[in-house]
Amino acid sequence: MKESLTPSERIFYRILLLLASIPILFTLPLDVIDIDSAQYAGIGRELVLSNDFFSLIDNGRRYLDKPILTFWTIATSFSLFGISNIAFRIPAILITLLSVFSIYRITILTGGKERQGYLASFAYLLAPGVYAMVVDPKIDVYLTAYLVFTYHFYYLGRKKNPNYFYLMYLMMSMGFITKGPISVFIPAISIGGDILFRRDWKLLLSMRIPTGIFVLASLPALWCYFLYQNFNSYGPVFFLWIQSFGRFYRDMYDINFDPFYFYKSFSWAFFSGLVPMIIYISFRLYQYIKSLGWKEILRKIRANEYKEIDFVIPFWVFLFLFLISFSRYPLPQYTYWILPGAALYFGKIMEESLFRSNVERLRPSFLIAGLVYLVGYFLIPIFVADVGILYYVFGIIGVLFIMLSAQLIPLEILVTLVGATLFFSAISLEFYPLLTSYQPSKEFGVKIKELEPNEPVVYSFWLSNSKRSYGFYAERNFRNVYDKDKLDKLWSEKPERLLILPSEKLTQLQEMAGPGYQIEPVLERESFKVATPNVAFLKKETRNLVTKKISLVWLKKIQGKSSKNSKV
Repeated sequence: MKESLTPSERIFYRILLLLASIPILFTLPLDVIDIDSAQYAGIGRELVLSNDFFSLIDNGRRYLDKPILTFWTIATSFSLFGISNIAFRIPAILITLLSVFSIYRITILTGGKERQGYLASFAYLLAPGVYAMVVDPKIDVYLTAYLVFTYHFYYLGRKKNPNYFYLMYLMMSMGFITKGPISVFIPAISIGGDILFRRDWKLLLSMRIPTGIFVLASLPALWCYFLYQNFNSYGPVFFLWIQSFGRFYRDMYDINFDPFYFYKSFSWAFFSGLVPMIIYISFRLYQYIKSLGWKEILRKIRANEYKEIDFVIPFWVFLFLFLISFSRYPLPQYTYWILPGAALYFGKIMEESLFRSNVERLRPSFLIAGLVYLVGYFLIPIFVADVGILYYVFGIIGVLFIMLSAQLIPLEILVTLVGATLFFSAISLEFYPLLTSYQPSKEFGVKIKELEPNEPVVYSFWLSNSKRSYGFYAERNFRNVYDKDKLDKLWSEKPERLLILPSEKLTQLQEMAGPGYQIEPVLERESFKVATPNVAFLKKETRNLVTKKISLVWLKKIQGKSSKNSKV
């Protein structure tokens, strides 16, 4: 089998890479949703408006939970392109695509060929977890990218010039002020674990560690200084320790511990390559252990006979997955941090299994995910959303593309790539807009800016504090009114205010406000907790059973009128 691609093959692989990128590009105009994304967008907006770039403000209050770099990134995009959902999404899309380039380059640097680099890039772009990171951008989309860049510069330092290690430390430092010390912990257990396992002390000494520590510590030290100014000693302690490692032992993070939670999360986050990877690893381990036996393997380890093998990527994926399984706080995005490593590892598996191996038994497993995606694409119109004729046209074009291109690239790759591209594109173009239509914050925000153009706050009643999208789209802070005294005080300052509330609470609002107020409806729309859609919401025939109405109303204080003049 030839090792390099011909010019025509290279063009074809680049076309496939563009196709695999389409679902991510389609996320650009999508609305920002609650909870985290809308909150982060709001913090970025306040960062721009405050002109204080070293103090984070969330909904008018000081914010500690996450470090500053993500918010600097969002605020920079807002400054360049204006405050909007598009400007919020631009950095997440750009940094994800840039990390794909780094994945390609890491493959080349670790001895893989050009085709394997493309295969690893496909595996990353088509991972459901990567799409989930980009469609609902949180801190993790940035941290994951900085981890990829860390490994890219590690291999450049190891293979090309040791001075690249300084950029590796800089990427860890940037990751540190994105998510905390986890940006150092993951490279430490994978790169450090590889060095210790192979006893490669020469590599360790070449990594510029004494001076690199200063590069690594520079940005976290700067952020600790500003945290101390705002939160005293608790700020740096939370940033350096509690935020990341408290999830392993703090009672506040103890939420129904499940040791298999992160393995299950990884299974769907890397579904596109999960089945063949499990089969490949199981088969290879079984054959290797059977042929050598445990005693011989242990002897080889003691004799350092594995010193020429690179364990960095496997340690990144499997060792970290094992360690994170002890976390008491189950969030699926923790598994996103290892998806680039999984894609790099799976690229090697695809190259070996589909282009080099004579073993045919593994090949059908590569079709499973692609077939699931294709079936899912054609089931969306039946169960989830009504679509136009173009939806079916694109589906047919995709199937024809698979049939026509099967002579150029293995069918297994085409089915997965086209199936995932169609399925995730359908989510971007059909399902996600349907989903956000049940979060009417953008429409409410436009109306609020029109009717109350100069107000700094939009008020709500019986609405969760997590509904930050209303504040973001209204371009103001978001506050709840819970009691009569607070309402009277606010409305004494301004007798007419807009209020957002569930429609079912209109009567309760009138009862609390009393006869001295009247309610005038402005807008009423269907709503749903869009961050966690359930099966009943997904199904067209049951969706209206789980949605609720939400209203935007004027609450007006009546001067000199009795209760009989108040109305709902």
